[in-house]
Amino acid sequence: MSMSTGERFAILGTLGGAVLLAWQSAWPDWQLAETRQAQIVELERKVGEIAQAEESLTAETQRLTQAREQRDRECRSIPYTADVAGLMQALSLEVNGDVVRDQTFTVMDRPAEEAGRFQVLPLRVELDADFSSVWSVLERAEGLSRLVRVSGLEMSLVDQKHPIDGAQPLRASLTLDVVYAPPADGDSMP
Repeated sequence: MSMSTGERFAILGTLGGAVLLAWQSAWPDWQLAETRQAQIVELERKVGEIAQAEESLTAETQRLTQAREQRDRECRSIPYTADVAGLMQALSLEVNGDVVRDQTFTVMDRPAEEAGRFQVLPLRVELDADFSSVWSVLERAEGLSRLVRVSGLEMSLVDQKHPIDGAQPLRASLTLDVVYAPPADGDSMP
């Protein structure tokens, strides 16, 4: 049983057609699979980058937290308002007529702008008291958590004509610069 040449061509044509049909139906899926594989590789790369970014963000967040803690330990705060009443309360001494005879607080002028965003309000504290009381006011100003600069200090004896041995009452005038930073337009207060 021998096949004729026509039959061979028919069989080869049928097999060729079957292979071509299989290839045409499989080729789009093959290309889609290659495209999907490339997308998978790209997504895995991006996921890896996200993981690295998360680690970097965590490390930077820790550094920021530590920097803020250091700032809070080492720097004075600059509030949004002058809060002169609170400052007067923090610096006030008890006027008892003996050690502290008189104490007055005077806002000297309107706030002056300094370094663009900061405002400085001059405040004068006048005391008739002994030296340790004047020193106590200076220590209180230094111990405040907010920024207050001592910009002037004048002292003299209350009664220069009749000095008293020992604890001579002093008249002291301290000038303080109350620094604050009002919120700029668009800023919100904490």
